[in-house]
Amino acid sequence: VIDPGHGGDAPGANSVNGRLEKEFNLALALKTEAILRQSSKLTVVLTRRDDSSVSLADRVRIANELNAALFVSIHGNSIHPPANPSGTETYYTRPESLAAAEVLHRHVTAAAGLPDRGVRQSNLYVTRETVMPAVLLEIGYLSHPADAALMFDDAFQQRVAQAIAAGIAEYLGVL
Repeated sequence: VIDPGHGGDAPGANSVNGRLEKEFNLALALKTEAILRQSSKLTVVLTRRDDSSVSLADRVRIANELNAALFVSIHGNSIHPPANPSGTETYYTRPESLAAAEVLHRHVTAAAGLPDRGVRQSNLYVTRETVMPAVLLEIGYLSHPADAALMFDDAFQQRVAQAIAAGIAEYLGVL
């Protein structure tokens, strides 16, 4: 299950270039889905396919009812000034998700080319309440001008989507 974070009346962060996190999340999720659908070994489900509102509970329910093998939530990070970090972070909650987080993080950081801010454990609803390994990818910082410019670039999104797909394929053993 690929989860484009936010959507509808939950826009997520505002980027420094005036774009919304929910737009980035959906664009990257759709590109990732298109790549993954090329494999006959995978069934891919998105928690949303458009700018609709999907509750955190519904995102978890979708994955749990499908008995998904993996849950990947896609996001753009943001922080208020004066802090202005750049980089990619990957979050997980439960120990059984660490291996997936490490594999996906390795692929995404290489493709994004942004500073590696590490794999971190955090008590996030979608990574805690899902019953399968679950990760939340923070691709870059929408609050950082250089990150934000890249994140809305089509070539960057395609490269990161390829990396997410490769990480999923490696983790699931369907290379």
